[in-house]
Amino acid sequence: MVIISVNVESPPSSWITVSYNKVSKDAGITVDPSDSGIRVKANSIGIIGAGPAGLASARVLTENGYTQIKVLERNNEIGGVWCYTPESRCHYNVPQESCQTALRHNYDERSPSTGGYPTPLYDQLNTNLPKDVMQFPGFPFPSATPEFPSREQVQEYVRSYADHHNLRRLVQLNTHVLSISYVNNQWQCISRDLVHSRTNTEYFDAMFVCTGRVSHPFIPDIPGLQELKLQKPGNVISAKEFRKATDYKGQNVMVVGGAFSAYDIARQLSYTTSRLHVSMPQRDHEKEPPCLDGFNKDNLPAIHPVIKKVDTHLVYFTDDSYIMMPDTIIFATGYLYSYPFIDNTNPLAMACSQIDPLQSVRCFTDGHNINDLYEYLVYIYNPSLAVFGVPFNVAPFPLYEHQAHFLAHLYKGEVKLPSFDKMKELWEKLVIERPGKLLFKMGLEQIPYRNSLMDMIQEQVKDECPTSKRLEYVTEESQWAMRLKKPELHLQALGYGTKF
Repeated sequence: MVIISVNVESPPSSWITVSYNKVSKDAGITVDPSDSGIRVKANSIGIIGAGPAGLASARVLTENGYTQIKVLERNNEIGGVWCYTPESRCHYNVPQESCQTALRHNYDERSPSTGGYPTPLYDQLNTNLPKDVMQFPGFPFPSATPEFPSREQVQEYVRSYADHHNLRRLVQLNTHVLSISYVNNQWQCISRDLVHSRTNTEYFDAMFVCTGRVSHPFIPDIPGLQELKLQKPGNVISAKEFRKATDYKGQNVMVVGGAFSAYDIARQLSYTTSRLHVSMPQRDHEKEPPCLDGFNKDNLPAIHPVIKKVDTHLVYFTDDSYIMMPDTIIFATGYLYSYPFIDNTNPLAMACSQIDPLQSVRCFTDGHNINDLYEYLVYIYNPSLAVFGVPFNVAPFPLYEHQAHFLAHLYKGEVKLPSFDKMKELWEKLVIERPGKLLFKMGLEQIPYRNSLMDMIQEQVKDECPTSKRLEYVTEESQWAMRLKKPELHLQALGYGTKF
């Protein structure tokens, strides 16, 4: 990769730095005329995000002989979601239910104490997966690490993974990716140097999106909520802004949500608040009483159904009950699939005309799901784009290495994809079989998914690569799978950690 930089020392912020990457002679996307199968060849690869997915990708790519790799990271340190900030200065719309209503710019601010950008990590967070299930393959947590590591221990573990594999040399920190688009058979990546206030344009044969999906909170459209947020800004916050239960000592607090973070935040608050409420989807709390293991038995939460509406004095629920307006309402209602550097209004900017001459491209994401991914990973309209972190209810660290392993062979041209029509057919079948949120919810299905990625490599690649020697097939009877699916692990995680 040849880069020519037009630059001067300490240029004013209005100057633009342009980097021209020489187009790789043998890179590109080709369609086999015999069966319309697709091969992709990429030499230079841009990775957006230096969290676990981006670092795992860089590790596997270097292990497989790739030398033209650049990891672009907005933050001032590696680690992604595991970089903690004591403050959380984030911004969002109320409501914020889709990409159309989500902020694309200035959605969070640097921490005045660490200089990093806020993530959903709170002070007393521990993992909800045991360390041996969570860890990268062949890279265990230190032996003294407890079964459910703390956020500090995971952050240190991720950094040690990067240092052990010499990955920091590939990472460019303080680099905010503004846009990516497919131009002349390469990805044009425009980024902003946040230290020197310069704009930079680079070109890559392939792009990995490894930013995760915890930047834009999902805030439901509840009648009266927008007015409440305007009149009492501190009354309504997202879970991304929660840091310590002691910040709400003596308050009347309601947590909205039914997933792990909502339960864990509510558990911690049960030790500090004067009154605690939890509002969760009706289908969940009607099924069986919520598990309250680890909660303060003297301040168990009142469980309510979904919020129907609010005003400045009362919160009304769908069963026609109501409560006085709490001091704080915390929305732990999940996050949108949002990628501000992708122009969702112009999907043609992402597509490859060789793949779909008719250019019948729909929007990349509506915020709730991403459209048109082969194997939950490769963008069907342009297979030189890969998106990590899409499936949930998974053990992410090992999954990232398996996905990167598949891409390492795909982008060498060694693995042939099915035809465009076949990939579209498989996608549409998946959408029908797994409607709504079920589309990317994996659970134990991550086991056959991981194995299927390895199968495609073994079927098409003759020589065993270093990664193939490391990664293993998993069965549902394996120790790893048994540890993953033990129901008591979730209860242990809920009760784990400091009592406030």
